[in-house]
Parts: sequence; structure tokens; C-alpha cells
Amino acid sequence: MRRLLLLTLPFGLWACDGGRRDKDDGVDSAVTDETCESPAPGPRLLRRLTHDEYDRSVTDLLGQASSRGQGFAADDVIGGLMNNAGALDVSSLLADQVRAAAEAAAGEADLTLLVPCDPAEIGNTACATVFIEDFGLRAFRRPLTQDDLDRYLALWESVAREDGFDAGARWVITAMLQSPHFLYRMELGAKGGDGLYHLTGWERATALSYLFWGTTPDDELLDAAASGALDTDEGLRAQADRLAADPRAEDVIAAFFEDWLDLDRLPIVSRDTTEYPELTTTVREAMAGETRRLVNDLAASGATISDLLLARHSYMTDGLATYYGVSPGTGEADAEGFRKVSLDGVQYGGLLSQGSVLTTWALSASSSPVHRGLLVREHLLCQDLPPPPSNLNTSPPPVDPSLSTRERYATHATEPVCQSCHRLIDPIGFGFESYDGVGRFRTLDGEHPIDATGWIEGSVSSDGEFDGLMELSALLATSPDVQRCYSRVWFSYAAGLYEDAGLTCDAVAVADSFAPGGMPLTGPQEALLVSQHLSVRAGEATTDLDTPALGDRLPLDELPEDTGDWGEASSAEGNVDFEIVINSDWTAGYCADLYVTNNSDARVTWEVRTRLSGTPYTVWSSQYSEEADGTDVFIGESWNNTLDPGGSTQAGFCANR
Repeated sequence: MRRLLLLTLPFGLWACDGGRRDKDDGVDSAVTDETCESPAPGPRLLRRLTHDEYDRSVTDLLGQASSRGQGFAADDVIGGLMNNAGALDVSSLLADQVRAAAEAAAGEADLTLLVPCDPAEIGNTACATVFIEDFGLRAFRRPLTQDDLDRYLALWESVAREDGFDAGARWVITAMLQSPHFLYRMELGAKGGDGLYHLTGWERATALSYLFWGTTPDDELLDAAASGALDTDEGLRAQADRLAADPRAEDVIAAFFEDWLDLDRLPIVSRDTTEYPELTTTVREAMAGETRRLVNDLAASGATISDLLLARHSYMTDGLATYYGVSPGTGEADAEGFRKVSLDGVQYGGLLSQGSVLTTWALSASSSPVHRGLLVREHLLCQDLPPPPSNLNTSPPPVDPSLSTRERYATHATEPVCQSCHRLIDPIGFGFESYDGVGRFRTLDGEHPIDATGWIEGSVSSDGEFDGLMELSALLATSPDVQRCYSRVWFSYAAGLYEDAGLTCDAVAVADSFAPGGMPLTGPQEALLVSQHLSVRAGEATTDLDTPALGDRLPLDELPEDTGDWGEASSAEGNVDFEIVINSDWTAGYCADLYVTNNSDARVTWEVRTRLSGTPYTVWSSQYSEEADGTDVFIGESWNNTLDPGGSTQAGFCANR
């Protein structure tokens, strides 16, 4: 558990780069001599929940474990991170998956945990109103507007009139779990007199919760937003301290490291079972558990990036210790069998010597100086190499028992087409050669003595020679480049933005406020609390994109009374009606909900014909086509294309203008 050390920094007064490429060495420099001017606020954002965030949020909302998000269509990876706002769109496949997941979750929900009133005591409509307001606040992470309440109450009533209170409540849950107001984190702000958009207390609560817990705000955080406490530095810090001290904060720290170092590939990387029969699923799981425990232990204690790279202890199961060839721990094991293990700093010690890293960054049947060199160059130094020429054979050198791995890769240093890039990669990777392709220490590569000498060149301030991984780790542990890179990636991860110049400047400012290697592992995460990213944004003025302000919907003086009968079929005169409600709007496009209601006295197969502004590029819960005369046509899917009398359904789309 940890308490935040908040950093007060003069953001924007530090040297940094804006993602430019250094033409001399062919890599992205972590910093340049360019001075950051007065930093511009970040953009207004709609950030779709990642699949992990979706599952955690549904779990916390419904009080039941959710793992359906893990089966959703995979998201694109940008800059090595899975949560870039620009990549998290909604395809038609994902929309269908979200719909199915929402229906299943709502069907399984325990309504006794979610409905805070008794319909028999206060009436069906009154209790439904209380439920919709309460669940809507937690699902949308803000109070419902009057329009929100009216729509969901109408949906509930259209179902409850025929099928009863509980059925109506489940349809409300189903609809809310598909709403953009649940699926997207709103970072839009309310326009102030300075022309900037200031994040509301609700948006700050959401940002805090996903920054520290990776899930929706709890009741205490929502109460702080409602009271205005998050509009003060003291209130913000108090809540941040509380979130950081909660065990749930460990999940976000661990998830960051998995993204940063690509360790989420560990369970699936292919390894030759003949060469490495000992690498079982159990060993892989133990490797992942070792890294999570070390990272969280050091982060909770205020340790630094240097401490992580030079750690002389770890956490292993007895089986993993035997696999590595180290003495098992002697202390009490945790629930999963992990004990604290002391390390000698000769064979093992620090993050880079852990099996999770070494196994992820290797080849199927051997170690790989290229893979491991790229790990350091691109992920620890933030120096991205250009891709190789398209006509170049990039297959690794064939295995030759008469040559060591190092000797097989020697051609990279002699062939001009390879040399320019591989001089920046291979010499670093040679420092890992004392470890095989599955993370075990060795003194021989086949029959060949290990040569683990190497060097770093072409960096900003990390150049130097080393002999073996322990010396390489020591060189990196005090490198300003590594500290800046770690901070930059954390800021990108937290903000959902890749190569944003303002964030880069802020991240470098945080790193440079500490001695090289002295920044706490949680330093960037905590520094975001006092950055302008958590307070103001800039963007185009559009009323459709404005955040619903506090007090948009006044509290009801009296809850509505029941009218008519419940649980019986009803009919109405009229036709099928539809309403298109824009829920987000930006200069180049918008997203909208489509509400369809059968006001006739017969069962119908619905069709909506209209003229839209722009062209839809993604559609959910319906099918779209455009006729020759420009008419836009929506019809239902197989599961919602027919409506009973009084029935309704909800679909939606996003369109480019």
C-alpha cells in the first residue's frame, strides 16, 4: 500500500522532443535541445474502455465477475500500448459482441443488489425511477440528464407493462451497458471564460479511477465529485491517496508493465518443445506472477526504476526457483505459493533477468540478440528504429552447432544493408547471451563459451560498454534516457495518447526533476495529478460535444405514481416512430443513438428511412444501406427486427461528415 508523493513541477520548461527522428543515427531521440514552450492543453477526448477496463467496470457495476471482454475483437496496438484512444473504435463485430455481452450480463444480474427500493412499497414507476437514477449514475459516471431519465424510464415501462418490473430493469441494464456513455470515458470538459474546456468533477473522478484502478469510480469517489471536493487540490489528493493505497492499484501497475514490455505475449510465444521441454504452462504462469509481485512490491515501497533494474530479491514458487537453479525462499508462501527469494546479482537480479522478459524476447529454439537488443533500444530507451527494407530477408541466421549464437549474428556487422541498424541492436542483445531462450542462466551456448560483452552506442546519454546483463542493467539503471522513456510511456499510457508533444514535455519534466535512476516507479502516475491534463483541454466549440453540467437535471420533488395495469399486454394506435439522438459530436463526424418504437396495434418488422448528415462508417444493433437517391435505410438485426405493439429497440451509428 502506498501514499502518493505529489510532485509540483513547472511543466513545459524542460527540453524534450516532439517525436522527431534523429537523422544522424536513424532513431527517435528521447530528448533534443528543443525547449518546450508554454504547454498547450491536450485534446478533448472520447476514450473507449479497453477490454480489461470493460470487464472490471461491469464486475464493479453488477457485483459479479465479468470476463466477456476478453473474447471481444482484438484492438490495434499503437506505440506498443493497447489503450490508445485513436485505435479504440467500435467495429460492427465489436458492437455485436458488446450487445451480446450486455444481454448476458443483464440476464445474470442479481437485481436485489442493484435495485435500492421495493416496488411493492413505493410503486413500480417510483422504484424504477430510483433504480434508473442510481444505476445510471454509476454506469455513466455522472448524473443522468432529464432526457436520459425519460428515455430509460420509457424503455423500462414498455417492457414492464407486459413482462413485469424485473424484466424492465434488465432491459435498462442491457441498454446502458451498450450506451456510449458507459463504453466511452468522456474527457470533454465544460467551456470556461478562458476559452478552454475544464474537466468537471465527474470527469476527474473517472480519470482518477481508471488511472489508479482501471475501473469505474466507486461510491465514495462519485460522492466526492458531487460535493465538488475534486475541484480542489486537497480533495483530489485525498482521493488519490485512497485509491493508491487500495490493492486494486496493483492491477494497473502490473498491466502497465505488461504493455510496456510486451509481457502479455508470454503465455503465447512459441517455443520448441524438444529444445525446451521444461517450459510448461505452469512455469510461464509462475514467471508472470514473479514479475507482477516484484513490480508491485517495489512500487508500493516507493522504489525507483533503478531499484527495479538492480533488485537483489524476487518472488518465486519453489518450482520456479528450481527451474532457474536458485535456492528457494525460506519465508512463508502466499496463497499461490510464492516466497521472497534472495538473489546474488551475478546470475540473477533485476527485472531484465526475469524469465518473463527473457522468454518473451527470444526465438523459438534459441536466444535472440536482435529481439533483446530491440527490447532495450525501443522499450527502455524510446528510440524507435525504422523498419528494414521490404526486399531484405529478415529471417534469423540458421542454427549451426559449429557456431555460437553470437558468431551466427556476426554478418550483421559486416553487411552494409544490415549494419546501420544492427550496430544499434545486436551489441546490446549480446549482453543477454548468458541466458537461453527460456530464461535460464548458462555458461555455454551449446559447446561454445559465452561471450556476453557488449556496448550501447547512438543513444542520447546511455553509451557505454558492459560485460553481461548485470553490468548492462547497472548502466541502464542510472541512465537519464531510461528514466525519461519510462515517464513518457507512462504518460502516454495514462492519457491514451501516442506522441503528443505536450505530454512528452510534461513527462520529461517529471523525469528530469529526479537524479538519474532516482524517479519512483509511481512518479509519472502521481505527477499526472498536478498536470494540466487532469484539469483542462482544448478543442473545437460544439454544443453537441459539451459535457452535461452538474445540475442539468433537478432532483424530482415527487416520484411519479403508477398508472394503468402492469404485466399485461397493451396496444396503441399509430405507426413505427424513430428518434435519432446525437450523443457525441466533433468537427469531422458524430455518433448517435437510434430509438425505434412500435406505436401500432400489430407486430411489425421495422425499417427506418431518413436522410443523415454524413455517411455512417460503423453501425451497431442494426443493418445500414444507402439507396441510389441518397436515402439512408436502417433495418433490424435478426434479434430485434420485429417489435411487438408498444415495443422498442435501440441501435446506433457513427458517421463522417
